[in-house]
Amino acid sequence: MTRHIQNRIKIREKQGGRCCYCLQPMVLSDRPPWKQPPNAETLEHLRRRADGGRNNRDNIALACKRCNEERGTMDWLLYTTYRRGELWELIEEAPPGAPRR
Repeated sequence: MTRHIQNRIKIREKQGGRCCYCLQPMVLSDRPPWKQPPNAETLEHLRRRADGGRNNRDNIALACKRCNEERGTMDWLLYTTYRRGELWELIEEAPPGAPRR
């Protein structure tokens, strides 16, 4: 078994088979990317490679295809709070007079 596969298995076990963003269960798919279901497991770079992110273990997580594609250029932490509905809770808890967007 290659080191790449071993690392992916470790990440899957660590995440409990759930997406790092929406926490929904994922499925393994051997279909081509354009035919995979929305809940197919994909590798995700938390800090995008385009922004200088590396392929090291600390920067890799597993995300469902939907979240991986939907995130786009958004920061991973901001996207996580958005997908889990926590962003709106933070906005609602803002003190009176705080700027809102």
